[in-house]
Amino acid sequence: MKIKDLIVIALVCANITLAAVAVTIHVGRAESAAVAANSSRAGDYVMVSGTVTTGREGVLVIDVVARQANLYMPKAAVGGTAATVWEMVSSRNLTQDFAAAR
Repeated sequence: MKIKDLIVIALVCANITLAAVAVTIHVGRAESAAVAANSSRAGDYVMVSGTVTTGREGVLVIDVVARQANLYMPKAAVGGTAATVWEMVSSRNLTQDFAAAR
């Protein structure tokens, strides 16, 4: 073999090694980002208000991290005064609900 052929083979091997290292570093960083996306994030809530029954309104609070949905409704007013206390009427585990749909 000629010296030129040996140099070309050595350069190809070096390029393959560098490409493998670059891919490994890139995949390692992407995995860290994916893991960070699943970490606990306090304050990820969705709140929706609306009519639940005739004349009664409620607030649906969805905790995205805990995958829990809670329905809150004001307690019935006593003596004609406005209700200021909210009570949780219903709670659903969204993980179980959506797992059953599969």
